Amino acid sequence: MKKEMIFPSPSVPSGPCTCSRSSLRASFRNYCLHNGAVLSLASFYSRLLETSVTPSQTLHLLHAQAAFFLLVFPFPVLPFVRLLFLCWAALAVVQCRRAGLR
Repeated sequence: MKKEMIFPSPSVPSGPCTCSRSSLRASFRNYCLHNGAVLSLASFYSRLLETSVTPSQTLHLLHAQAAFFLLVFPFPVLPFVRLLFLCWAALAVVQCRRAGLR
């Protein structure tokens, strides 16, 4: 007895991807900048810092905070990894300064 298996052809064309990385990145950035949580956090930072903070600056602040907390959070990691966290935190602070946060 001969055994054969037939697979149905996919309904999605198997050619190159029609969406590019830059368009995906732009749409994700647009979503992040217009997200309700980011907008409310931007207004919170504006009241806290007593200056106008844009949603883009809010994302820079969140990036710097995440890097800082991973740097100082007490969990056992190699010293090399701590050095990487320090570099990441320093880079995030530099990006905050370039974004107009002083």
